[in-house]
Amino acid sequence: MKGKTLSSLRYKQILVLLFGAFLSFAVYLIVGSLGDYMVSKKHMDEDSVQYRLNSYQNSFENYVKKNKISVKNVRAISRWVKNHKYVYLTIYNGDEILYESGYWNDSYSSYETATTIVESCNQKERDIVFSDGTYSVSIIDSSQIKWLDVVLYCSWIMFFIVFFIIIILYNRRIIHRIVLLSKEVSLIEQGNLEQPIFHKGNDEISLLAKNADNMRNSIITRYKSEKDAWEANSELITSMSHDIRTPLTSLIGYLEILDSKDYHSEEQLEKYIKNCKEKSIQLKDLSDKLFQYFLVFGKDTILMNMETFDARILLQQLLSEHVFNLNSLGFEVQTEFMNEPCTILIDIQYLKRLFDNLFSNVRKYAGHGTPVVVKGARDGDNLIISITNEIRTDLVFQESTNIGLKTCGKIAEQMDGSFEILTTESLFTACATFPIKPAGKETQS
Repeated sequence: MKGKTLSSLRYKQILVLLFGAFLSFAVYLIVGSLGDYMVSKKHMDEDSVQYRLNSYQNSFENYVKKNKISVKNVRAISRWVKNHKYVYLTIYNGDEILYESGYWNDSYSSYETATTIVESCNQKERDIVFSDGTYSVSIIDSSQIKWLDVVLYCSWIMFFIVFFIIIILYNRRIIHRIVLLSKEVSLIEQGNLEQPIFHKGNDEISLLAKNADNMRNSIITRYKSEKDAWEANSELITSMSHDIRTPLTSLIGYLEILDSKDYHSEEQLEKYIKNCKEKSIQLKDLSDKLFQYFLVFGKDTILMNMETFDARILLQQLLSEHVFNLNSLGFEVQTEFMNEPCTILIDIQYLKRLFDNLFSNVRKYAGHGTPVVVKGARDGDNLIISITNEIRTDLVFQESTNIGLKTCGKIAEQMDGSFEILTTESLFTACATFPIKPAGKETQS
């Protein structure tokens, strides 16, 4: 479970983000170090520094001479300082500072005097003649800060470029897997069930691909089952046709004998009539089995003629005959029917078939040790009909396909009801439930 959790896309994405941040930061440090080295090598070497300081001193001296500036003309001096962004200018007479202004780096904040700054930084000192006297002028050059800022910006740009490249490559790989899965599923949708779906790993996409491949295998299995079922249906139809043809041919022969009165005694007449009856019953059983089979495995919807009936009266009419037949066969039957009227919407012919199947099941497989309990009761908005009987223990009686019970389920379902089987070690209960129609609503039929 832990391995699966760590392999999920969520945690993979977190790992990719951490890796991307680590690699991007490494690139940031490399670009920053290389940039600092280039600034130190090209911009901060002694010749370059002295050249810039001389240029600043010459520029300021020419500016003073040309404009005949007095040392007290602060505005004019400040104008030159503003035009030279990364220069710090100090004018002093001996130890007395007469003027200082310009770019101030935070790293200078610990210095207390101009003398200390002059001693510690790249500076150039020169005596310059002003209109009111000669004074010492010190210029500090901080232009390297401009290039260090450029290096910093380039480092951050490379950081984000590398970071986004890693994220894009990872997302591209994820999208490629999703597109591949989509193409494989599309092939299956077009009917190519032999196309396997590639799945590797145990993240969410791999799990989705694995489930899709399992679905493909399930479709193949179901298709094969349906094909086998269709072949079985064909065999059943062929077999049933043969089974029906045999008694039908015999029945026609006996009827022709009776029609032509080609018999010699009353005993022979009774024999032919008895044979006709047996063949007719055999044909009825075969047709019922065929009907039940196609009812369950045929088309989903059964065409029904739904009508409104009083459930109390209807149950007494339909179930009394079956109860009488069970009594005549030696079964003890207990009935419990509701007293209050209620209305249900059903197809009477299909409901009769449902009861025929249920009581046929009782006659074949019920034991005589305990009574057969037939109930019809209202439970809220539903009518519940149940038949409970003892399970025979002397022999194993079980339908090969339970086609009769499946038919009951299909009929109940088509009438908006339900059907369920409940079994214990000794008792078998079949329960059919139908919705009760609200009072006041009539159905036209």
